[in-house]
Amino acid sequence: MELNLKRIVCQCVFALTVAAALATSAFAQQGRIQSVTFYTIKPDRVGDFQAAVKEYNAAYAKAGSTHYGSVWLSLTGPRTYVVASYYEKWADLDAGPDPKLKDAAADVARINARIMACVDSYRRIIAEIQPDLSIEQSTEMPKMIRVLTTEVRPEKYREYLALVKSDILPAAQKGGLKLYEFSETIYGAPNTEVTSIVGMDNWAALDGGYGVEKALGKEGYEALRAKIRPLIVHSEYDEYRFQPELSYLAPAAK
Repeated sequence: MELNLKRIVCQCVFALTVAAALATSAFAQQGRIQSVTFYTIKPDRVGDFQAAVKEYNAAYAKAGSTHYGSVWLSLTGPRTYVVASYYEKWADLDAGPDPKLKDAAADVARINARIMACVDSYRRIIAEIQPDLSIEQSTEMPKMIRVLTTEVRPEKYREYLALVKSDILPAAQKGGLKLYEFSETIYGAPNTEVTSIVGMDNWAALDGGYGVEKALGKEGYEALRAKIRPLIVHSEYDEYRFQPELSYLAPAAK
């Protein structure tokens, strides 16, 4: 999948550019527009990558930057680090470098070059969270997330969204999920792609069913899947673990 917004990413590839607005959950920190960049790291450069990211974050912290973002490591598929950041409005994507980093610009550029020397490939998508199809009651960053990416049949797209609202979201609520974040992809992938993110503490949470499956039971869950199958091209689950030591987050409220 090719990167549609390569020019924007390259302006400062690892910049965690986020609007500094308050939000209802710790996970979707700063708005409905979600920028997600996937970095595949060269196998022999993982340690260098991690060290450079920590140095990068230290430069941001020293400058007092409020451009925050979280980093996640894939537990399934290729070893990939994901940078997630949020924008309050589309105009925020036009913002240049943080003025607070003016004196540190040379250091940031140097560290950014080190980071990119460790990267084998990267891609970026931009999606928009749909609050009416989401649950965001969590006040803490989840330790893990389960990400379901679904490509919906174009002619069935509205029908699929209606099913999320009528069946899936109520089941997620009944299943006790504190975080169920549903977004529609806008750029960087087919615009019939949707993503749902569920917060988890560990793999053990999946024992005996979790979220929607737990709420509906085995038979009810299979009945729901039977409704979904004719509406989609394919879907895929992936798991990611939060990387607090590589993330640059707002200080905890006192």
